[in-house]
Amino acid sequence: MASVWFYNIPFHGHVNPTLPLIRELVVRGDEVTYFSTATFEARIQVTGAHFRAYSSSYSFEQTRKVAHVVHLGYQVAEATYALLPDVLSSIAEERPDYLMFDMSAPWGKIASRQMRIPAVASFPHLPFYWRTVLSDWRVLRKGMRSIRPGYGYWRRLQRQTAKIVKDYRLRDPKALNVLSSSAELNIVYSSRHFQPYEKHFDDSYLYVGPQIELARQEAPMTIQKRAGQRLIYIAVGTVYQANLDFFRACIKAFAETEYLVILSVGRAIDPEALGATPTNFRIEQYVPQLSVLEQSDVFITHGGMNSISESVMYGVPMIVVPNTIEQAINAARVEQLNAGLYLDSSRLTSVKLRQAVESLLTKSSTTFGLGQIRRSFEEAGGVQRAADAIHALKESRGLA
Repeated sequence: MASVWFYNIPFHGHVNPTLPLIRELVVRGDEVTYFSTATFEARIQVTGAHFRAYSSSYSFEQTRKVAHVVHLGYQVAEATYALLPDVLSSIAEERPDYLMFDMSAPWGKIASRQMRIPAVASFPHLPFYWRTVLSDWRVLRKGMRSIRPGYGYWRRLQRQTAKIVKDYRLRDPKALNVLSSSAELNIVYSSRHFQPYEKHFDDSYLYVGPQIELARQEAPMTIQKRAGQRLIYIAVGTVYQANLDFFRACIKAFAETEYLVILSVGRAIDPEALGATPTNFRIEQYVPQLSVLEQSDVFITHGGMNSISESVMYGVPMIVVPNTIEQAINAARVEQLNAGLYLDSSRLTSVKLRQAVESLLTKSSTTFGLGQIRRSFEEAGGVQRAADAIHALKESRGLA
């Protein structure tokens, strides 16, 4: 039996893909300690892992509303500095055999190097390669906007990373990547078919397909459609909030049409702020996404990897309206692989939304594109392949 400590950030899109793998590691005999926040305690414990809350008072909530990459990088660096003292001291005291960490949890990578412990990185998002940004003008524009200096965050980020390098005596400062930390083994919850410029990423990146818990517990939702009625599902994920203008554009595009529309606005938005609900709309703060996707004809999403993967699994074409550079890369790939359309948020109108939906509903080729992506997911090997690779890493270090 080997002991592993997993450092993650407490967001659904980062935690959910890891749970099937954690369950498999536990079944194979590893003792897993999973670091997160109380929000995820019950879900983590169901896997058989031990939950442990971060002891630092750092609040991850402040990162939830940030789409500016430099600002987000500064906040991750701030979290890293706040968490590292306890992370390093607890590892020194209890000595786990190996570590796992999320790509956005650089304290895990620093700890593995400082303590000379083998590590595995978890990639719920696609690994980044700079050429991807240049491949589509919309992605390039989103990238330029997301890194534009503002409010002094460039300097704050530089000061904070310099402080980490100095105080923790990092031998290779370039290895400190606050938004995409890698390890000797990197588990990517997607496929090489979906990865742009996939040949850039060597064999240390293991693409195992999305880990979707199809049997996960969700609150039931009754959907009443007329015979032949098409269902449009609109949702924006749980991290980045959509603004009211986006929701209003959706309502204007599809109000009192032949479509049934389910609009999920998230916990931070009061549905009453959107005014009167059209008769063909259901506006909710939360919906059981898998149940809704199973009956949907089109999915309008901001393009988080989890939502894209779930949409692919149910064969639902997408209209992706990204908020962030990571989502923009996903959106461009969805369009390139003929699984949906990319709509630029800065040029979004209700007319363009309506036209995009009508285009997708008459575009039979998306069925083929979605099918190819789904097959690539299914053939990627899943948690068995990921756990086998982790076992091989342990064997190479004398831990198995």
